Amino acid sequence: MNNKLLNRVLLLNDDGIDAPGMLLLKNIARSIANEVWVVAPAIDQSGVSCAVSLKAPFRAVQRSEHEYAIYGTPADCASFAIRYLMRDNLPDLVLSGINNGSNLGFETVLSGTVGGAMMAMVMGIRSIAFSQVTKEGSGIINWDVSEYYAKSVIEKLLNINWPSHICMNVNFPNCEPQQVQGIRLTTQGDAEVDGLTITAVKDPENNNYFWFRAKHSDSISTPNRELDATNLNYIAVTPLAYGRTDGLVYTQLQNEFN
Repeated sequence: MNNKLLNRVLLLNDDGIDAPGMLLLKNIARSIANEVWVVAPAIDQSGVSCAVSLKAPFRAVQRSEHEYAIYGTPADCASFAIRYLMRDNLPDLVLSGINNGSNLGFETVLSGTVGGAMMAMVMGIRSIAFSQVTKEGSGIINWDVSEYYAKSVIEKLLNINWPSHICMNVNFPNCEPQQVQGIRLTTQGDAEVDGLTITAVKDPENNNYFWFRAKHSDSISTPNRELDATNLNYIAVTPLAYGRTDGLVYTQLQNEFN
């Protein structure tokens, strides 16, 4: 039992506590940690970013000793676990995911998977967000790369011992395990979106309801960008920080303001 890498790990996601990616991540976490906690949304919370329930309470349903389904956001889950459930014995690491679909570039701004991991990071816990890239519009997801490589990626990152104010964003490429070219350190990249659309659909009473869709670019521009890395069948690892201030533009604007 003491030979495992970590003592206590917290899992969360945005696809929901019963999502296939969570079940996969749970099995991986049990192989590296003595104690695995799962505190995840009861229902799908994709696209909520780092939102928290400030204006309404949320409910928690305990399923087992260390497993809770939360009627709230991924950031609620992280906050509830770290500041309430586990406050006297904090997790060594937070793992978020494994998300059904990519979280690359522009998508990281929207992602509840990344948002939950970022909330844990803000509270001083090292965190990793995981996503499995899929072929957009296919409705089919191949988890084989995630299942085969996730443990080794976690081990590699733990050996690096990165600071707690950084959240690691990992995207597994959409290919077969034997086609993976390696692990590549990447940048988030620009907010390139080919198909940002709002589609109106009629309900049975002939009223409109609306679907938001965003399709990222498949063009390759630089191998250091996470989207390009996954297109080339690399596992993309991007260190994300809380601050979004653009240093170059800040310096340029100082003269204008002064």
